[in-house]
Amino acid sequence: MSEVPRKRPCYQEDDTSGSRSFVPLAATRTRDADYWFEDGNIILVAEEVEFRVYAAPLMRCSPVFRDMLSLPQPQADRDVYPSFPVVRLFDHPTDIRRLLGSIIFGNDLRFVKDRPDFQVLSSLIRMGHKYQIDHAVEGALAYLQHYCSYPSPSQLTDLQAVVAAPPNFSALDHIGVVNIARLTHTPELRLLGLAHCCTLNPKALVRGLKREDGTREKLSPEDLTIVLLVRAELIKDDSLDVLCIRDGAEDCEYAEECRWMLMRFLAYHIGTQEQQSSSACWRQAWSSQLQEFEMLPSDRP
Repeated sequence: MSEVPRKRPCYQEDDTSGSRSFVPLAATRTRDADYWFEDGNIILVAEEVEFRVYAAPLMRCSPVFRDMLSLPQPQADRDVYPSFPVVRLFDHPTDIRRLLGSIIFGNDLRFVKDRPDFQVLSSLIRMGHKYQIDHAVEGALAYLQHYCSYPSPSQLTDLQAVVAAPPNFSALDHIGVVNIARLTHTPELRLLGLAHCCTLNPKALVRGLKREDGTREKLSPEDLTIVLLVRAELIKDDSLDVLCIRDGAEDCEYAEECRWMLMRFLAYHIGTQEQQSSSACWRQAWSSQLQEFEMLPSDRP
């Protein structure tokens, strides 16, 4: 979203003489293009972006904002805006913009987009949790749980269901899903997020997920350890599972030929398989792979 740049001066005390001098603001602030209402009665400042909004909805939705507005305002801000309070927030402007949207539109996520990406959901949940705006957390969390939750852990055996993800999600976003689950005490969400993380390259896991503000979100040491250990076990179990396949179907007309072809196929293909995840490439259709190596009998399709 665009912002309207605006330079303005402010008064600042001279530390050495105690006199007041007229100096430019330390950095140029900008008015947010979407949340600057001329009749607003409160200014929120996130980094160097200003949001002029209404105090009543903030105080009604958030006990944190209610407490912040009861505190004395810095002298410099009172000099610039003497008629109403200025609240400085230590959050990224994009996060605050989304939080304000949730206050205005409630838990209806259509105010962001029909299919919000993880960055949007993460902003709403983290900011809603920080400022105790329950409906912001609940709306975004409900969307996540619709795609990323199961009634019971036993359903994790459904590989297609496990690898399914919400629209507009990347594989690395599940690092953030795990952390959101920890923040909101949602164990079933954490379980599925960890399952997704098991399919990631270890280097990508350690590097983490890049946020919009440039910081990187990573798994906790405990969760990273779990993922790496489980990932190794999944690779081992996959290999053992395939190696234990010895016989074809009971009604196979070419039992001996199939057994020989299968062992030849496994010896070649597993020997060249790069270990990546539990969904390794030898899970492709057996017939196409065997035909590639000319292992099917000539009189079979």
